[in-house]
Amino acid sequence: MNTAGRRTPLIAVMVALPLMLASCGVGDGVEVPTTAPLRPSPAVGAITDPYFGNDDYIGRTVTVTATVSKVITERSFVLTGNEYGDDSILVLSAPGIEAEPGKQVTVTGVVRKFTYGAYFDDYDLGGADSYEDFDAEEFLVATGTPSPGPSPSV
Repeated sequence: MNTAGRRTPLIAVMVALPLMLASCGVGDGVEVPTTAPLRPSPAVGAITDPYFGNDDYIGRTVTVTATVSKVITERSFVLTGNEYGDDSILVLSAPGIEAEPGKQVTVTGVVRKFTYGAYFDDYDLGGADSYEDFDAEEFLVATGTPSPGPSPSV
């Protein structure tokens, strides 16, 4: 049995196939881009998608820059959130945060759906009454320490 004879047609097809594929589309007036167009990313704080307006961003990491409206505990505070799809945004963070009411901060974290019982122990939340407005709402679990927001331009 001659096995070399069986391989020859296969080798010929393997050599010719790239040449045939490369000629597809040539001369038909259709250009196929080889790479996607590059778009620069917006500056931090310039992204104002409605991260907290619906369930679309749950599980995704986002960065927000907003003003602290209330500090609840050492590990939880509230940001103004109008530009991000909600009136207010609950943030749970590591201990020792430096969030002060009226100060602007930039926070990166993961969007989650809040239930008091699920986060009570891990974040030492304190009394449940402080969190009633956030029950079943989207909120932010910070992945780092909040940093001061950009200085307002004059």
